[in-house]
This record gives sequence, C-alpha cells and structure tokens, in this order.
Amino acid sequence: MLRAGIIGCGGITERRHAPVLSSLKGRVELAALSDVSEARLAFIGDQYGVPPDHRYTDYETMLQSGSLDLVHICTPHHLHEPQAVAALQAGAHVLMEKPIATSVEEANRIISAADYAGKKLTISHNQLFRPLHQAVMNHLQQGDIGEVFLVRTEGLSKHHVVGRGDGQHWRASVASGGGGPLIDNGYHQIYCALKYVQSPAVRVYARIGRYVRDIDTEDLAMLFIEHDNGATTSLQVGWCATTGGIHVEEIFGKGGQIRLGSPYPLSVWQEGAEAWSETKVGAEGHDEVGFPPLAEAFITAIEDDSPVPVPPEASRDVLAIVRAAYESGETGQPVNI
Repeated sequence: MLRAGIIGCGGITERRHAPVLSSLKGRVELAALSDVSEARLAFIGDQYGVPPDHRYTDYETMLQSGSLDLVHICTPHHLHEPQAVAALQAGAHVLMEKPIATSVEEANRIISAADYAGKKLTISHNQLFRPLHQAVMNHLQQGDIGEVFLVRTEGLSKHHVVGRGDGQHWRASVASGGGGPLIDNGYHQIYCALKYVQSPAVRVYARIGRYVRDIDTEDLAMLFIEHDNGATTSLQVGWCATTGGIHVEEIFGKGGQIRLGSPYPLSVWQEGAEAWSETKVGAEGHDEVGFPPLAEAFITAIEDDSPVPVPPEASRDVLAIVRAAYESGETGQPVNI
C-alpha cells in the first residue's frame, strides 16, 4: 500500500485530493500533511485521521521522514518547482495541481528531477477525465463532425477563486500565481482545445489587460491560437464579468459542430441534420470535475509501472502557450511557440 502525503491543505485538498486519496482504501494511506497554517492542518488532519505528529508546517521536514511513496502538491503556483523537486529527490512519486510551474524553465527542471530520480510525475489536467470530455472525444475520434478547424472557448467569471487558510487571494498576485485567469482557469481551456484539435500550437496572438478588478494580475485575456494543422482556437477567459458570464465551448468541424451546455449538456449537429442531437453523458459527482479517475489512474501507473495519465511534457506544452500569450499581450505582436 502506498503512503501518501499532501503539501498544501487549502480548498482543492479539502474538496478533492484528501477525499479521493482517502477513498482508495487498501491501495493508499493518507499518511502525512503539510501546510503553513496549523488551523488548516488540524481541520484536514482531524477529518481524515492523519495523526498530529504527521502534520507538518514545514514540507521539507515531512519529506525528510523518508516514509512517503507519493506526494500531492496543492499549493500556489510559484511553489510548485521547489516542492516538486524536493519530493522527487526524497524518493516520492508526485501528482501536482496545474500549472506545472510558472515558467517553462521551472517545468524543465521539474521534469529533469523526475527523470533523474526515476520517479513518476503527472499534472492534474483533470478535465480530460470527465465523462463529458470523454464523450466529446468519442465523437471526434469517430469523425462525426469531420476535421476540426475551430475551437471557441469562453469562461468569464466575476472574480477569482478565493482560497482557504493563509494567503486567500494568492491567485490575484503575479508573484504567487505567475499571472491571473489565463494561467489559472485558461490552462484548462488550452489543454482541452489541444485534445480537440489534435495538433500542437505554433503561434499565439493575445490581448491581455486589467479593466475591472483592482488586482495585481490581468482580469481579461483573449487569445487566438494557431495550430500546426491550420486550425484555430479562440479563447477568452477573465475575472471581469461583473454579473458573471455565459460559458461557451464549441467545436467546429468541416462536417458538423459540437456544443457543450446548450441545448443539452452535449449537443451534436451533423451535416444534413435538421436539429441538434443529444449525447448521453455519464454521471459525475459534485465538484469531481474528472479528478477521481485521474488520481486513480496515477496510482495504477505507480503500482503497475505503466505510463502516467498526463505526461509532464504535455503540461509544459500548455505552459509554453500561456507564457507566449503573456509575451504577445505585452508586445502586441504574435509570438511563435
């Protein structure tokens, strides 16, 4: 049985990581926790039966115990590199919340550390494991809408997700978040679009600014991503919609279209059809958003010494698009990736 530790006991650990690890009884033991807040350590530790002497305010002390097989990293983005490298060097496999890091250079150092240690590393591209996403991919792989030439994705909310425990507004700081809604929420949109198009990004043009919110980061990012096969992803993401925005996710193929969320959870229009058709989508628990199957797939990869569910290089590719978009937003020019 794998002994797991978690670095960071904020909201994402409370809602997903701790309950999912605890559910894998017989395969995983949630053995240790680390957080700078003793209150958060007590809250999560009491709830999941982690003994007080296995709760650490210093993650390095937790790692030096040498008793962990697996570490989940659930901290602000700027901490991902030092914590991941330390966990890998301590002999643990690592599952990280996205983004992999705040720069491509940091991502490369993390990947090199995993290779050197001979340990497995994966990043939580959790939305790829949602029943909804799997149903979309089935349609695309069957050729139901033909070759994809445009992905249109839009997610505009009123404000950033407020954390729990210390530093609740770290997402709104460039120093801790590495950016704003683009590197946070937009990261999910990009990795989904890459799967839909099945072609790497080669160029990005972005308009990025702060219009409404009194924060350190941007509150709106608008991107055009050019893919190697000629397809385009149009992406808008922000924390600037004062009354909230309408979620948009559409995939346009040469023989039809797919819409997520209207008029059904998943709708398909094929050439020659007279109406949208509904695709049934498997059930998913509240706020799971694909994380349980991702986490279980990573455990299986460790147990069987098989490939990880999300290769870290794939997350580095997403980060490269994000960083190129920020550069384009600053220069006003398209940036090659």
